[in-house]
Amino acid sequence: MKEIRIDSVNNDMIVFAKDRSKRPIDVVITQTEKEVSKEYEKKCPFCRGNEELSTKETFKIQEKNDWVVKSIYNKFPILDGVGKEIYGIHEVMIDTYRHNGNFYNMTEEEFKNLFVMYKNRYKNLINDNNVEYVSIFKNFLRKSGASLEHPHSQIISLSIIPPDIENEIAISKKYYMDKHKSLYDDIIKDEIQHKKRVIYNGKRFLVIVPYASKYSGEVRILFKEKIKFENIKDEDIYELSYIFMKLFKNLYRDKGYTPFNLCIHTHPKNIEQENYFNVHMHIIPRKYSFGGFELGTGVYVSSTNPEELAKKLKFK
Repeated sequence: MKEIRIDSVNNDMIVFAKDRSKRPIDVVITQTEKEVSKEYEKKCPFCRGNEELSTKETFKIQEKNDWVVKSIYNKFPILDGVGKEIYGIHEVMIDTYRHNGNFYNMTEEEFKNLFVMYKNRYKNLINDNNVEYVSIFKNFLRKSGASLEHPHSQIISLSIIPPDIENEIAISKKYYMDKHKSLYDDIIKDEIQHKKRVIYNGKRFLVIVPYASKYSGEVRILFKEKIKFENIKDEDIYELSYIFMKLFKNLYRDKGYTPFNLCIHTHPKNIEQENYFNVHMHIIPRKYSFGGFELGTGVYVSSTNPEELAKKLKFK
């Protein structure tokens, strides 16, 4: 028996069909990406010591006179700070100096440095008078859209509010106006009461496998407070660092060296109220691709059982 589920965050419609995972699939020889072993690569523009190969840095954290994370201008930017119709700045944030570093093997301290950098660059870019929104995202491995092997994230400021964000804002605002309470507060309350989709329930963050998602196997991290990203505190960064370290170790144990995307959905600068929208993070595995049914209808099919996946990934 099939089931229709609606993602309350964005109103995506999902047909939940868990037996689809049992379909026979032809064995096709494909080229897969192997785990990187070298800590340093001579021709890599993001490796420490190869600074002459990269662009101007905008931020760095140093330890023992060497940088451990840094942000630089993107050499091939989506937006470059000029243009009449759309304006923005595009930076690359190098997650770690280690060429063989990645979210699956980074330490809690490395994640802490990463989130300090995320906050610094976000705060710097959102304060531009021409900017309405700042997007932080990460592509890991080629299947997710990464062009270089060295672990890195990206940040882009925009003079517009992206459609996906406008949609989420509109849905949460309507919920607030209709019910006089926050959609995100209700999601958090319901998930904690349900328990079976919760991976981690902390003081500041809730990690879940959502009830409905067009991306099979997605994990979401919800901020419990309605704090803007530029105002996150040290305590938030410490807890996020712990979450990412534990979560990605468990993801690696379950699925191995898998491509994924990280998208952080933040407040637009000029949102008139903050009490109906929470910052949240989407961690999207790139194991599956959309087929003709999804692309032709806008209705998505998921075969991932959220409760089973949450049980595999759960930690305290």
